[in-house]
Amino acid sequence: MPRVKINYSGDDETLAIMNEFTHVAVGDRRLVKRLQETALLLAKKPGSSLPCACGSWAKTKGAYRLFGNKKITRRGILASHRESTMARVKGHEIVLLPQDTTALDFSMHRKTEGLGPYATDEDARGLLMHTTMAVTPEGVPLGILAQKIWAREEASYGKRHRRKELSVAEKESGKWLEAMDESLVGLPVGVMAVTIGDREADIYDLFLKATREGKQLLIRATQDRRLERGRLLAEMEEAPLVGECLVKVARNPASNLPPREARLVVRVRPVTLLPPRRRSGEGLPPVKLHAILAKEIAPPPEVKEPIRWLLLTTLKVETVEEAAEKIGWYTQRWKVERYHYVLKSGCRVEDLQLEAAERLEKAIALYSVVAWQVLWLTYQARETPEVPCTVIFSEKDWQVLYCLVNNTDKPPKKPPTLKQAVFMLARLGGFLGRKGDGEPGVKVLWRGLRRLHDALDVLKTLQAILLEQDVGNV
Repeated sequence: MPRVKINYSGDDETLAIMNEFTHVAVGDRRLVKRLQETALLLAKKPGSSLPCACGSWAKTKGAYRLFGNKKITRRGILASHRESTMARVKGHEIVLLPQDTTALDFSMHRKTEGLGPYATDEDARGLLMHTTMAVTPEGVPLGILAQKIWAREEASYGKRHRRKELSVAEKESGKWLEAMDESLVGLPVGVMAVTIGDREADIYDLFLKATREGKQLLIRATQDRRLERGRLLAEMEEAPLVGECLVKVARNPASNLPPREARLVVRVRPVTLLPPRRRSGEGLPPVKLHAILAKEIAPPPEVKEPIRWLLLTTLKVETVEEAAEKIGWYTQRWKVERYHYVLKSGCRVEDLQLEAAERLEKAIALYSVVAWQVLWLTYQARETPEVPCTVIFSEKDWQVLYCLVNNTDKPPKKPPTLKQAVFMLARLGGFLGRKGDGEPGVKVLWRGLRRLHDALDVLKTLQAILLEQDVGNV
């Protein structure tokens, strides 16, 4: 299908959200424009219901029609964003590709067709989402490179005996292999991509595929795998000690622990994994990897579970510097978890009420890009704090933001830095900025964005009224 490219440059441009949808393959300029405008409405009010974000019945009906249009697909929406993501990836020597799965709970929307079970609770109904995000080693999320949304089949869910008979490609765990392939398509020349996964990704077939195809992996191990000599866990406890390193640990929302810097003692060793014993008749080869065992020493008293990470990687690791680099990369895996948090708690996609899972998926795809924008703003300000805020905010946006926060009607001639603008946005969202508060997070930023755009909407309305009364512009 031909692509229609529309570069949006209007006064209402918000964090360049419009330009994430300039390459949607529908061949209809009006449909692409409707998609862009709907994305803008959702970006202005993350967390609001669809009717509230749209602001009128006409625009709400337009959004519903958009999600029901057969020309618009979830893949098409994300393909355009993916193209923009690849442009951001270009120029980076290394890009990290963390993967993670989350459940989307639609149990309260019984009339929605196409949902499936996702938990042991027999009343739980929803969708599963597996996302691969491109992240710089410094932690800036560049965009979504692969995303799969599906509903489990009622008849096969929970049938462990049947799963043993299936190949990895036929199992749900095949998502890791599938996402690795999809995320690497079209990767710019000269960029090394490293797929990162948690313990659920500790899959022999994933390691085998990566080593055969020359793809790079960094996976946290959970299984005590067979080696050519001995077992993995015991061998790593006796592996050569290469030194110590420090790693920044993000705040843990579950335990309410503050961020900290953990001191780790590091062991490394090349290992050769044997194939699973139950598959010994398949003639599968052993897989050569490098292993890193990082254990926290002298943790704070309030930390009940000190860090103990056993990482397996296709990359060579022989020194403490090489190990520290890979450990730092692994900590970026939490970016995709944080992204899912923004999508569910910030954009509140689980509150969407649409009559079919197919339409839900299109709406979720649109919100997925909105959620990435909020996350990107958070970490881009930390990576490039001194650049002018005009790299993200329009002139009107930052001027209104400045006046709101500083209680003045005269913005400065020179725009603030990106860090200053983000802190002002966070203050709108309730961030106090005290000495021990650290950097503002995504929660206060999406609240601030909502308040800013409420103010911009009021200003736009007042300008229209004054213009109509021939009083002049504000």
